[in-house]
Amino acid sequence: MNRGAVLAAAIDDAPVCVFVADQEMRYVAVNRYACDLLGYDEQELLQLRVSDIASYEEAPEEYSQMVAQAYIHGRSRLRCKDGEHVWLSYAAGQVDIDGQRLYVSIGRAEFEG
Repeated sequence: MNRGAVLAAAIDDAPVCVFVADQEMRYVAVNRYACDLLGYDEQELLQLRVSDIASYEEAPEEYSQMVAQAYIHGRSRLRCKDGEHVWLSYAAGQVDIDGQRLYVSIGRAEFEG
């Protein structure tokens, strides 16, 4: 088995949200679970920025903190396409892929009950 292909498939089908964004907060990749949870298709999410989804005042500042420190973890309130909100516990950090600095966030939705 090709390690890269197995890992890519596992991430895309994982039961957690995976978001990859650049320094300008533009999404460059998302997995299927993130799309399903938020109600967007992949192309719709890739047209958005982190600040379009993270629906709380401190989100841009937290993103800047992650860029400066290369790692952050916490809780985020995300706005779904239908206007509803979901809370996500996440860990996010810097990765360099093909010479490009990107930020990967992996989150687990918090459901009541």
